[in-house]
Amino acid sequence: MEVEKPAAKRHRTKYDAAFRTEAVRRVTQDGQATTRVAQALGMSKAVLGKWVRAARPPSGPPSG
Repeated sequence: MEVEKPAAKRHRTKYDAAFRTEAVRRVTQDGQATTRVAQALGMSKAVLGKWVRAARPPSGPPSG
């Protein structure tokens, strides 16, 4: 009989607003690569990418 180990719980890191703002600023204003900024800050590039996309103004409705 096999015993399944319970999946390890992931630890979700909470980032404060100042951290988020600075991380997004490095990408959007300083022109640094998302991957490089995420690495420097010790965070996931996927999370930083979400923050950057959310910070950009929405594009207008599709023309057609």
